[in-house]
Amino acid sequence: MEGPTFSIPYRSKLAEPFEPGQTLILQGKTGEDSQRFSINFHHGAADFSGNDIPLHMSVRFDEGKVVFNTFSKGEWGKEEKKSNHLKKGDSLDIRVRAHDKAFQVFFAGKEIKEYEHRLPLSSITHFSIEGDVSISKIHWGGKYYPVPYESGLGGEGFTPGKTLTVYGMPEKKCKRFHLNILKKNGDIALHLNPRFDEKAIVRNSLVNHEWGNEEREGKNPLEKGTLMDLEIKNEEYAFQIHINGERFASFAHRLEPYELNGLQIGGDVEIHGIQLQ
Repeated sequence: MEGPTFSIPYRSKLAEPFEPGQTLILQGKTGEDSQRFSINFHHGAADFSGNDIPLHMSVRFDEGKVVFNTFSKGEWGKEEKKSNHLKKGDSLDIRVRAHDKAFQVFFAGKEIKEYEHRLPLSSITHFSIEGDVSISKIHWGGKYYPVPYESGLGGEGFTPGKTLTVYGMPEKKCKRFHLNILKKNGDIALHLNPRFDEKAIVRNSLVNHEWGNEEREGKNPLEKGTLMDLEIKNEEYAFQIHINGERFASFAHRLEPYELNGLQIGGDVEIHGIQLQ
């Protein structure tokens, strides 16, 4: 993984409460000699000084297990274990999504565990990472998004130089979903339409109520029931589309790339987060 790494142990106070619908995204790498590392949500302080730990997730290469537990009122509860499919030296992508009753934990885009809350989500105030791991990305955000979803893209909108990132997951029985980037007049500058029933991701635009020529080169890298990061960068001559960190396609602008002020998402998809920066 490129980019800066965070020093480990990493300890942080949450700037705001951990709300249902939000996801913590961690990306990094393990060492060839990694034994264990842990991800912890704390109450009161980001350490193990006796305060409650609503979620302790310990990834153990020495045992081949991922262990989940909660520390409450001075003692550990019953461990819940899953097989550890991570390999030493691998890149890693771990995501923890909060719900009202449980955490949903994903490794490499696939759900490995639902861990029911033993302490209230609202009790989480701090966060830590310990052990044999290097972390290059920590991102916290999202909420519950209704689908179909429609929103303005605030301020000056989606101008050249900006990147729109959509975090989500095609449903387990997904046939199709779409993402539209709209101009003020209702024209669609980019229609991005993954079609599992056709094994393609179709790109198009709608100008003066008429669809243009479809572009559908490239294999659909998305998987049903697996998390996706969809990144669209508005460059002067084209939209650059990246999927899960890999370049997927360019879509040459058919309209002026300004005044892009609307976003629509519909179809068989869950949306976990939307970021424009």
